[in-house]
Amino acid sequence: MIDAITIADALGRPHPTAQQRAVIEAPLQPALVIAGAGSGKTETMANRVLWLLANELVLPSQMLGLTFTRKAAGELGARIRGHIAELADRGMLGAGYDPFDAPTVATYNAYANTIYRDNAIVLGRESDGTVLGEAAAWQLARNTLIRSTNSGLAELDKSLDTVTSAVLGLSRALGENNLRDVSAVRQFVQGFVAVGELPAGGQGEYPDVTGWVDDVGALQTLLDLALEYEAAKRQRGFVEFSDQVSLALEIVRTEPRVAEQERDRFRVVLLDEYQDTSVVQTWLLAELFAGHPVMAVGDPNQSIYGWRGASASNLNEFAVAFGASDARYALSTSWRNGTNVLDAANAIVDSFGGHSVGVEKLTPSATATRLPVDSIFTETVVEEADAAAEWLKARLVAKGGTTPTAAMLFRSRKTQRYFLGALRRQDIRFHVLGIAGLLAEPEIADLVSALTVVHDPGAGLELIRLLAGSRWRIGVQDLHALNRLASWLRDRDYAQQKYDDEVVEQLRRSVAEGEGGSIVDALDFVATAKDGHIALAEFTEVGRERLRDAARTFAKLRSRASLDLPDFVALVLHEFQLDIEVIANDYRTIGTAAIEAFFDALDSYLSIDENASLRGFLSWLREAEKREDLSPRPEEPEPGTVQVLTIHGAKGLEWDLVVVPRLVEDELPGLPAEGGFKGWLSFGQLPWPLRGDAAQLPVFEWEAATTRKEAAAARKQFTADVKRHLGAEEGRLAYVAVTRARHSLLLSGSFWSTQKAARKPSRFLTAVAEAGMIQSLPAASAFDENPMGDNLEQIVWPLDPLGSRRPAVERAAAAVRAAEPRIAGAHAQELELLLEERRRFSSGGLVPLPVRVPASRFKDYLGDSASVASSLRRPMPERPYRATQLGTFFHAWVEHRSTGVDTPELDALPTELDDGDYIDAAALDRLRAVFEASPWAHRKPVEVEREIHLPFDGQVIVCKIDAVYALGPDRFEIVDWKTGKAPSSEKDLEEKQLQLALYRLAYAKWRGIDPSAIDAVFYYVSDDRTIRPERIFDEAELLERWRAVYR
Repeated sequence: MIDAITIADALGRPHPTAQQRAVIEAPLQPALVIAGAGSGKTETMANRVLWLLANELVLPSQMLGLTFTRKAAGELGARIRGHIAELADRGMLGAGYDPFDAPTVATYNAYANTIYRDNAIVLGRESDGTVLGEAAAWQLARNTLIRSTNSGLAELDKSLDTVTSAVLGLSRALGENNLRDVSAVRQFVQGFVAVGELPAGGQGEYPDVTGWVDDVGALQTLLDLALEYEAAKRQRGFVEFSDQVSLALEIVRTEPRVAEQERDRFRVVLLDEYQDTSVVQTWLLAELFAGHPVMAVGDPNQSIYGWRGASASNLNEFAVAFGASDARYALSTSWRNGTNVLDAANAIVDSFGGHSVGVEKLTPSATATRLPVDSIFTETVVEEADAAAEWLKARLVAKGGTTPTAAMLFRSRKTQRYFLGALRRQDIRFHVLGIAGLLAEPEIADLVSALTVVHDPGAGLELIRLLAGSRWRIGVQDLHALNRLASWLRDRDYAQQKYDDEVVEQLRRSVAEGEGGSIVDALDFVATAKDGHIALAEFTEVGRERLRDAARTFAKLRSRASLDLPDFVALVLHEFQLDIEVIANDYRTIGTAAIEAFFDALDSYLSIDENASLRGFLSWLREAEKREDLSPRPEEPEPGTVQVLTIHGAKGLEWDLVVVPRLVEDELPGLPAEGGFKGWLSFGQLPWPLRGDAAQLPVFEWEAATTRKEAAAARKQFTADVKRHLGAEEGRLAYVAVTRARHSLLLSGSFWSTQKAARKPSRFLTAVAEAGMIQSLPAASAFDENPMGDNLEQIVWPLDPLGSRRPAVERAAAAVRAAEPRIAGAHAQELELLLEERRRFSSGGLVPLPVRVPASRFKDYLGDSASVASSLRRPMPERPYRATQLGTFFHAWVEHRSTGVDTPELDALPTELDDGDYIDAAALDRLRAVFEASPWAHRKPVEVEREIHLPFDGQVIVCKIDAVYALGPDRFEIVDWKTGKAPSSEKDLEEKQLQLALYRLAYAKWRGIDPSAIDAVFYYVSDDRTIRPERIFDEAELLERWRAVYR
């Protein structure tokens, strides 16, 4: 047998540690690997693949690797393919090695989807059913409720959105716990509601018992509605991502041959991030591969997705699920974190008991840095934010030619605005990742509010935001009058005649949507009613005129709502002058980037919804806001830029500098977003005793209660157990946050934010302090009341449209007025001509450069800056042209061909091809055929779809490199696939080579080699033509061209 040391020597790599070697050379049987954060598990898994291949124990195509995210699947696949290619170059893979025989690497859901699509006929389903995204699923569930005739719906006494969320959540929970037959749930609920009939057993009636019994009892109606939703999906041929796993499990249990085929196809299985798998995923994998050579790799202390069914207990149950022996391995050396960062992380784990049996403490590598862990604990959140920004400012400097990466990781975004403000004051570039952060930006909040008011007559809060803002400046008296007018209109019919008293009383008691007073409708009434109308008596004259102006604005926008969605959003942006406001405010440097990012989000929505609408877009934004903060982010770190995101979003990422703010009780650890510590007693929750992981969840001993008093006491104990259970997950969240830091870590907190009582330092921060890693924390605040008082949040109402800029603007206006008499005279005509020329020259207005510039548009920035400025000033997303979509699908196909990893585009391809609405299937087939016959088909890339952010003269150039091939030791060739026509002139080719020049520069800096060691070419697939520019610009030439336009 060839050992791991021999393989490392052949590849010129360091020898694996004893722990790594044990994993690499483990026998072919089920085995569990506990791999701590930064312990090199991806590299170790890739090296195990090499060991298996070098010893001819399996063929590459007989190996299956599964992981949690597409990003992780791409990285694992790229690592494995690169190592295999190197091993083949050393002649260690035998004569039968086929370079096109590659392992399969995918996400857990993508693999389940493959099983479902290949075998859907077993369940009588269509294999090409449309997969519903979050927004589409939400809309279908909402429409199902609207059409439902279930009489129990009205008795729920909840808003339509609340019931929609509950039905969606319950439907998914049923599938994820294999409860498609809901009779067991109904029987459980029927028994539980009997608790409400128990005698009191003490003083009082214990009304809380009635509350949670009613919430659980509502499941009977919610089950009916969930079944209606499932029927609606089935009727339309829809499936959700969560359905794919449960349906795959049903297929495997119905048709045993499917599991046999999968076991024959894959002789070895690697399961990455196993702690993040849900119960139904575990069941599916166990049905397929129990007793098979399966190696599961995970870290119980990084299990932070319990809210969606993932459980750290999966690791402890591995041996039972897969019929394994007690084969257990550990990777406990961190190759990422500095020594003191690790000590802080271990202190946090100790605080919640995470170092259980079989989980070793992480230890630093011999090369780990020893920078101290810093801490800040101030009186107010403003002081905390300023101190954090100063800490980053001092460290975000290039050293040895390398600019550090940095991140600020939040448990919740509620206080994010204070920290963003502090970063702005320090002139620190930052990037808020995800839609949730984007929607918090003032100009985006105004834009979304305006779009919502146009669409929804019930958008009262959004309308108040706009009316009370700096444009209309409606005062409190007139807003109050508008609200009273809404109530007045509610009680009257279309002819303004009052309803009967009985009807009026029913309307006032109703919580149904559309039956309350609408201030949006009231605003329309103000615009049309005569001045002397009795209903307008409470309005001031100025307020009435401003409200009419607002009503006319919204009426005009509604009249244009039939425009294509991108055109309409751009119209609203222009009508509210938000683009001008951003440009006019120097201190809002992030504003332009925020508008740019919002239109990027609109592009994303348009790309997934063929029937795009304003309602659908707004729903998509709401759902994306909720979901994105809880999911890992795909973006790579950006040197010199502070990335701002949630801790959930940071999973799998790492930075040189990390700030973890708001380490205070009730924030980190945080409070549950919904239901408090009620557990499954919350509205719409599947009872925990019916879940597949019930053995690992707190138990509510309700069945032993003989009185309401005893039931209340059992509930009290259950609440305490839920707090401990959720507290452990919060501890794991803090551990994940801390272990994102390579070198420098700042932990911060403060007593006061916007709450009325001072908050204590977090138990996790206290644990780090007690371990001696940071300075001691203050025992208590020096203030009895919030020292921020009214000063920080004080708003002068109505708002001054000029705000703090008023003195400067008034001085400038006075200077202009004072200068006017002096320009009258002999030179007045000449001056007017010069001014007119200047106005014509700058009629478009100055537009700040966006922070991120796509490399593919670099030539446009240089050669057609006026058009670029126009597109930035009035961003106009468009539906992708068919040629563009064809290119997108071709790139996705090449990526899949090279990596074995499914992409979102490729996942959607079968449905869209059958539908015929998106691309020409024959054209795609032609491109595939040309590629397969080309020389590129016989070469293996070392990089595929590699995205690199290149700092460039104050901007960041976003480079998405299609493929990189190795030409020899430290020599590479970049290829950019093109599905359009080849350039027809030398000038055209010179412009296009700018993109290759940027790719070459970016890849050289990313890999740490000289750009001269990299070649770059275009391959025009439709023409089967490789074009190699005679000359590619170097960095100095690129800078010269750029500065000639933008300096």
